[in-house]
Amino acid sequence: MDNWPEFIKQHFKTVPFIRFFGADIIETDRGYARIAIPLKPEHANSYGMAHGGVVASIVDMAAGISLRTLKVRVVTVETAANYFLPATIGDVLTAEARVVHEGGKLLHAEVEVVNGEGTLVAKGRAIFYITGEDTGVY
Repeated sequence: MDNWPEFIKQHFKTVPFIRFFGADIIETDRGYARIAIPLKPEHANSYGMAHGGVVASIVDMAAGISLRTLKVRVVTVETAANYFLPATIGDVLTAEARVVHEGGKLLHAEVEVVNGEGTLVAKGRAIFYITGEDTGVY
């Protein structure tokens, strides 16, 4: 494939979990991904705001997609999120992920999540384990 990041972008649009969340893969490049998720009522916690697990999932999704642009198969080892503001149901969260370290078997990514106004909602980081080369055959 000539443009692997574009292949990954299109591939992830077909992944059931990504579709379940309603995520839109906006942009990919080598070591980079930007995704957006509209917050629906089913994403709410008992206070009527987005559940923290939804935001953590966005961190994991964006990080994983950014790492897959490196043409490797990966699995999550650890994901962490720091929350700064509540996310409002009806808003759209955008997550921007960048690879910050490429090790022999471990990859590290950092993620920023902003709301529709561009205000920082959360920052995350993720560590993934490389299980092999990604050939694009699933």
